[in-house]
Amino acid sequence: MSTREARGTADTFEEFVNATAGRLLRTAVFLVYDRHLAEDLLQVAYERVAKRWRRLADGDPEAYARRVLVNLAIDESKRRARRRDLPAGSVADLDRIAGRAPQPGGPPGDGELEEALRALPAQQRAVVVLRYWCDLGEREIADTLGISRGTVKSHTARAMTALRAHVREGRTHGR
Repeated sequence: MSTREARGTADTFEEFVNATAGRLLRTAVFLVYDRHLAEDLLQVAYERVAKRWRRLADGDPEAYARRVLVNLAIDESKRRARRRDLPAGSVADLDRIAGRAPQPGGPPGDGELEEALRALPAQQRAVVVLRYWCDLGEREIADTLGISRGTVKSHTARAMTALRAHVREGRTHGR
């Protein structure tokens, strides 16, 4: 695999989609915890990348697509809060659809961590997903979300505090 492919860039838009579809879909699912919605958001992100392909092809189109996904997920989270709909599907659906067994030590399907992540506010969840799933640094996360590095740090700290509290609460209640 070339450096260009590893970075998620390609000579054509089709190659880019083929190289990034799995990663970006998984990121979208972590952001919204609804596989069908994640697919829809990824489709919109790809449409936006396609419209700008000539300008993005020489840069980092995956970073742009990830930023679009995060913004769409945050907007959708706000919309859901107003509608109070419940998400359908889970991270485990990706493994079931692909015909694979869930990976040991991998992200849970309907477990404690997924429940805790789902409870986080959209921006905190986005920061956690970008940091620990996409392995982005503070500067990249700040650029992706359009926030300061200090805000990234505070969102990360608050999210980790909430996740730890959720885990402790689960242990006390015998989960």
